[in-house]
Amino acid sequence: MTDQEMMLNRRNFVKLGAGMGMASGMAAAAMANEEEKSASEGMKYRTLGRTGLKVSEVSFGSYGFNNSELLQEALDKGVNLICTAAEYQRGVAEEAIGRVMKTRRKDAILFTGWRCRPNSKKEELLKTLDESLKRLQTDYIDIIKSHFIEDPAWLDNDEQYAAFEAAKKAGKAGFLSLSVHSGNLEDILKKAIEKNTFDVIQCKYNFMEFPAQKKLFEEAAKQGIGAIVFKIGAGNMQDEIRGLEEKGFSVGQAGIRWALSNQDVSSVCVTIRNFNQINEYCEAVTKKLSQADVELLRRYAQAVDQTYCRYCSTCEPHCPYGVSVANVMRYSMYFKYYKMEKEAMQLYAQLPFECRPDACENCPAPCEKRCPHQRSVREGLLEAKRLLKCANTISVA
Repeated sequence: MTDQEMMLNRRNFVKLGAGMGMASGMAAAAMANEEEKSASEGMKYRTLGRTGLKVSEVSFGSYGFNNSELLQEALDKGVNLICTAAEYQRGVAEEAIGRVMKTRRKDAILFTGWRCRPNSKKEELLKTLDESLKRLQTDYIDIIKSHFIEDPAWLDNDEQYAAFEAAKKAGKAGFLSLSVHSGNLEDILKKAIEKNTFDVIQCKYNFMEFPAQKKLFEEAAKQGIGAIVFKIGAGNMQDEIRGLEEKGFSVGQAGIRWALSNQDVSSVCVTIRNFNQINEYCEAVTKKLSQADVELLRRYAQAVDQTYCRYCSTCEPHCPYGVSVANVMRYSMYFKYYKMEKEAMQLYAQLPFECRPDACENCPAPCEKRCPHQRSVREGLLEAKRLLKCANTISVA
């Protein structure tokens, strides 16, 4: 396939293409795109930009993770990049990873994060890193990230850069990254690439959103900035679409192959909840994106276009009650599609009462006129309220 338009317009479903592997023409990018087969069941590796790290094309996402045996199996299958963050389940994910790192640190590239906000200070970030090191049972993090950046202005906090330099000097961290999946993702990435302070970018990436990402990845690759992507499933709603995954086809595999068809992407981070998924996702890298994959993704996108919340927050300024639409819908997704009910309810319980959709019942829903995807925003929020309503009785400790 030739290089084609990769996104789906909300009204006209255009062609999804496989040719996202256009060469940048620069030696560093060519090295970053180099693929190698391992002896471990077909896992492939790509060089992560200027870090020089050889990372598996599928990386281990640990949100909701607490079963160390899953990680052992993934490492045995050749997965070597482990993505986590200090705040995942309030440190539980890192602790589960640490039980494996105690004996298999040499087999892994550790990628964790601290939560950096506009008022975060160097000392508190370094304290977070030390706590992560303890939970992970290691003295060194390969990549440390400023986790879940929500606004380009947050990149102006120099405390995060000072903290990283101190950690690097102390031998506690090797490279700096950021992660982002908020509605202004493209603006955040653009600013991060312009600053050229981050060695790696980690962001949401799928076949239904952010059409400018391909160009941004190209610009990042020119500067030697590596790219790791996640949330490639565009909501993970395939179980609701009758007959979609018939004849052995998998939206998960197709999404991984779609993302990896962009040669500026080094690794796809996927959340692994069972042993079958390890086999499914590792098998995905053994084949190239096919026309059948493209058609499957097109069918999925068409089916969920007006139900899948992109968490863009476009509608939020028009809510007369100040409901945090993006957060509420994200927690609903965790509950309904990620099967992380308790975690979703705990996150919802932490929302201020005024940010919850209690007032939506009798609201005329001006938000719906502002949604660029014609979603039934009010209906989605009321469903989220029903799913998460027991949150008041869930401890957030």
